Amino acid sequence: MQNNDALSFELLIKNIIKEEFDLWMTFLKEKDRNESTSRKSYLTIKEISDLTGIGTYTLRQLTYARAMPHLLVKSRIIFDHSSIADTIAKFIEEGWSDPDKMWDVKKVQEDIRNFSSKKENQQPMIDEIIRNIIKEELAAFSEDILKQTKKSKESYYGRTILTIKEAAEYFRTSTSTIYSLVKEDGMPHLKIQSRFYIVMEEAEAFLWRETAKSYATSGNVYWQRLLQRLDWEEKEREIAYQNALKRYGK
Repeated sequence: MQNNDALSFELLIKNIIKEEFDLWMTFLKEKDRNESTSRKSYLTIKEISDLTGIGTYTLRQLTYARAMPHLLVKSRIIFDHSSIADTIAKFIEEGWSDPDKMWDVKKVQEDIRNFSSKKENQQPMIDEIIRNIIKEELAAFSEDILKQTKKSKESYYGRTILTIKEAAEYFRTSTSTIYSLVKEDGMPHLKIQSRFYIVMEEAEAFLWRETAKSYATSGNVYWQRLLQRLDWEEKEREIAYQNALKRYGK
């Protein structure tokens, strides 16, 4: 029975690898044709204020009381306009009223208490988890993908590589702040000889979690709820990865 399970799992892995490889090749070829990137246009709080007509103080309150998405880049706050559009629209329509009780403190605290028990009763989607793992692993061993991505000056494996100067411009800050984030805060990066490079997508994910963590540790229940979900997702990925390795005989 164990042999049959092992063969079934191996076949599953092979099928998923083939599907993901085909998807990656299609994606990369399309990316070469369109020369598109996933870059966002981050705006400062003043720029958002000018754009929306909402004062900077109120915008800051929205980051606390409505967990409005943003990144803390050291002491600076930056926003992706598309990420905050729903929060802004709802605030313009309803103000600080909360008819659906989404931001009721007691309800949020109850959500936090109940979250783990609810998640424990859910079965993980192993196929999807393995697909995500393989997307990462493809980057390490696929020569064909490497050949495709070499055609793009700035990207590899669907990710965008930035110099320190480019990262500073992208995150609306200084080069010294980027160096500080790398050396003091552990922001993901590449080091080739003596030069540092920033993987844009990984840096954004890092800053997003660190932003949530900074509010959560100061007692903000709305960000605690968000961080709890981020931590759970990370834990589930790690467990699934370790289980997959064991089942695959690693």
